[in-house]
Amino acid sequence: MGGKALNKYGVTTDRKDTEEFRRIGAEIQRSVENRYPVDTAIVTCYHTKSDHGDLDLLLKIDKGIDINWKGYIQEEFNPQAIHNNGGVYSFDYQNFQIDFIPVKSEKWETAKIYYSYDPLGNIMGKTYHKFGLSYGWDGLFYKFRNFNGRNSQNILISTNAEKIFTFADYDYYRYLQGFETLEDIFIFTINSSFFDTEIFQMDNLKSIDKKRNRKRGSYHLFLKYLKDNSINIKYEFEKNKELYLPMIEQYFPEAKLLDKLEKLQAKDRENKILSQKFNGDIVMSWLPDLQGKELGYAIAGFKESFDCDEDYKKFVLNSNFNAIQERFMNTYNDKN
Repeated sequence: MGGKALNKYGVTTDRKDTEEFRRIGAEIQRSVENRYPVDTAIVTCYHTKSDHGDLDLLLKIDKGIDINWKGYIQEEFNPQAIHNNGGVYSFDYQNFQIDFIPVKSEKWETAKIYYSYDPLGNIMGKTYHKFGLSYGWDGLFYKFRNFNGRNSQNILISTNAEKIFTFADYDYYRYLQGFETLEDIFIFTINSSFFDTEIFQMDNLKSIDKKRNRKRGSYHLFLKYLKDNSINIKYEFEKNKELYLPMIEQYFPEAKLLDKLEKLQAKDRENKILSQKFNGDIVMSWLPDLQGKELGYAIAGFKESFDCDEDYKKFVLNSNFNAIQERFMNTYNDKN
């Protein structure tokens, strides 16, 4: 997206005025819908936008439908290049970048809203992040991190756009009216009672987010708008995001977030004990020369010596270090 995805292949594309944008979009939609049983939707932009760097086309995919999009694009449009980035297919058509974005039918309405009116979804997502949530094309999620601090599971909170918007005090009914200008989009986000100027500044973004937004012209225009209009609003978010869990639970009771977290945390505590009682470093303390692939094979062989994964876990959880070492060494020696 953004009109530069094909540059790495030596392919440069033009910007198109709105008339050409609509003409090309209609041609692409007719081609897809005449070939496949899928609905399509061109991502909506603010209404007075005069030219466009690319065209984002959402493709609604029902269950049981499996389409080779790359093959279809090559056959139908014969582009100079096709770039696949996480399932989004970018290609050139009439010297213009087209992005195909396949979306599962159950996420269709959520995706249409998230992708519309760039950079709205991106801006809103940074506010939800302050609550410990993640907002994207597929809905609102809570990211559970395990004892290592890694994201281990995304818990779906909602795909209901109205509820998602109103949770962070975004006026959903104003959104449905659409936006004439880019400034209208900026004002819409600023009107949230949770708006905080600082969380959007480049210096306050995580490295991967900073890298992405450096390439997004609309995001830079948003920052420029804040600066030019001396908008410096401060909202004091809690540093401990877990403090927002009751608020999320109360607003989205259907997600059963606290129940799911309790189960995940119990499993995580168990995994932490397993990791502390049996791991590669411990095995190397028994067999210092065992490293790399051979170490991995030895650990896998030990786990496979049990009838099932649950038996392995029960043994490690209920055994002391000496018993674990004895069983491991017996298993290792039997195989070597």
